[in-house]
Amino acid sequence: ETKMWKGGFSMSCHSALRRRLNARMVSFSARYSSLLLPLPPSSPRTTSTRLQKPSPATSWSPPPFLCRALSSRNEVEERIRKYAKEACRVEELQGFEAKDVLSSAVIGAGTMGGGIAMCLAEKNIKVQLIDKDPKMLQGCFERMKKNWENAVSKGKITKEVLEQRLKCIHLHDSVDACRGVDLVIEAIFEDMKAKKEIFKEVDTVAKEDAILASNTSTLNIDHIFSDVSRPHNTVGLHFFSPAQVMPLLEVVRGGSSSKQTLATAMKLGQTLGKSPVLAGNCFGFIGNRMFESYTKEAMFLLEEGALPHEVDEAIQEWGMVMGPFAVSDLAGLDIGYLIRKEQGLVDPQTRSKESGRYAGTIADRLVLSGRKGQKTQGGFYDYSKGRNPERDPSVEEIVKSVSRDLGVTRRKIQKEEIVERCILSLVNEGYKILDEGIARAWTDIDVVYAYGYGARNQQPMTYARELGMKKVLELIRKYQRQCPDAPHWKPAQGILDALREEDRLRAQQQNVPYLG
Repeated sequence: ETKMWKGGFSMSCHSALRRRLNARMVSFSARYSSLLLPLPPSSPRTTSTRLQKPSPATSWSPPPFLCRALSSRNEVEERIRKYAKEACRVEELQGFEAKDVLSSAVIGAGTMGGGIAMCLAEKNIKVQLIDKDPKMLQGCFERMKKNWENAVSKGKITKEVLEQRLKCIHLHDSVDACRGVDLVIEAIFEDMKAKKEIFKEVDTVAKEDAILASNTSTLNIDHIFSDVSRPHNTVGLHFFSPAQVMPLLEVVRGGSSSKQTLATAMKLGQTLGKSPVLAGNCFGFIGNRMFESYTKEAMFLLEEGALPHEVDEAIQEWGMVMGPFAVSDLAGLDIGYLIRKEQGLVDPQTRSKESGRYAGTIADRLVLSGRKGQKTQGGFYDYSKGRNPERDPSVEEIVKSVSRDLGVTRRKIQKEEIVERCILSLVNEGYKILDEGIARAWTDIDVVYAYGYGARNQQPMTYARELGMKKVLELIRKYQRQCPDAPHWKPAQGILDALREEDRLRAQQQNVPYLG
């Protein structure tokens, strides 16, 4: 289980500014404590070292974006809370009565399954935790118990609450335990065939009105449930890891999901203390579909001349809690590798031309060398001394060797380019998602990134609107010319429409004719 870290920032700044920054991060630390990592110092490091505390004599001036974040922290939090409330009010679901969920089954006793079971038990919802591996089951139960015991020792809950939660958890090795429950959540690894087989079996034993839900993070919901007899009672419930901590829940609408099923899923999210966001069905839904373009650009930056810590530092300074490579290490590099393999991208012989430039070469080499992230003490960073990421010369040599193999001449890449390419790839994909109706509103997208991906000080869609669509489109076209083999740089129609709307409003304000 992911341990919580509640420290301040390790930045080259004087103590007064650091105290102010830490004070403003208290509420955020409580919510995202499992994701917080110290920011790398601005000076480059050439050896594998921990992030060092700066000398008191160090002279440092905060960059403009940090000053803005310090002065508008409360404003940002209030705005996101407002957007989250709006995301819960789905007009088309008004008038449809949500079912009560008093009992549940969670299939899969891994990290996600255990976290989801904790969420349910903490709200006194009975949980049948199912896994064929008895060691996995018992290990998962012990981790849950330890987490709650730690909460008791810190005075967060009483012993009576601990005992009540433990009574809600029941361990089983067969899906027969799904009989009679109101909700079944599958939380196994990302494998379409395995998920379909589980639901075919569950469909034969679960009661007729039970809701069947998959915790898939990327796979097509309609395909997962294609063999069940109750497609109207199916839905995607994408929790974010660690599920007992992260506040976001993507509720994924299947092609046959009934309004009552969706209303129940949205209400359940709120009951669990989550911020549910309704998403359409496509690869990756809202968050992970956008994140794919974001990580692709981060990988391309490595191939072209940047190093992992340089990319992560720039993105953290922009406003993310963690950079893309620290996030990948936390999630597990093998997960992305399996997804790419499922898509036929790992093998050049099965890779389609339409997919464009392949971004996974460096990550594939790390996984094949045994580096799968924090869980193996090594991914893009070294974790042999703990959970804080440290630069690893062997990884940086792999990065450089991939550049050589691809015939790419490495160059110095400035922070400005790193931020523009990573964040605007998010923005462009976000507008494509809006164009397709996968997201209901741009504000929903910002909720997803604030609560699911740690965009604490800035969110991508608000950032784009503040930047202005003219500038956004100008930069997207710039990188489309620079990266012609990356299809995700094709401008979204929504950006073109937004630019026209900006021009129309400007003409109206200036009392001049709008020529279109």
